[in-house]
Amino acid sequence: MKDTNAIEQALKDKCTKEISKVVDVFINELETKIRGEYNSSNYYDFKGPNSNKGFHVMGTVQLKNVLLKMLKSAHLESMVELKSKELINKLELI
Repeated sequence: MKDTNAIEQALKDKCTKEISKVVDVFINELETKIRGEYNSSNYYDFKGPNSNKGFHVMGTVQLKNVLLKMLKSAHLESMVELKSKELINKLELI
């Protein structure tokens, strides 16, 4: 890695993989326990708790994409920040 941008990108990639793993576990549980056992719907409706507005996805591939985007948007920055601090502490730079 030639510079800090490459290190930051590596941390982002690692955090993205962590988020993907969480989503993969959830999707697998959904597929095997809910959809598989009960042969239930493959249609998902997203709505806010106090709103009728929302959107729909069909299938676990679309659901997975929505979850990945949502979780990355909500958590990636703070995950990278924490991992950066941990790395700096390990390197004893501060």
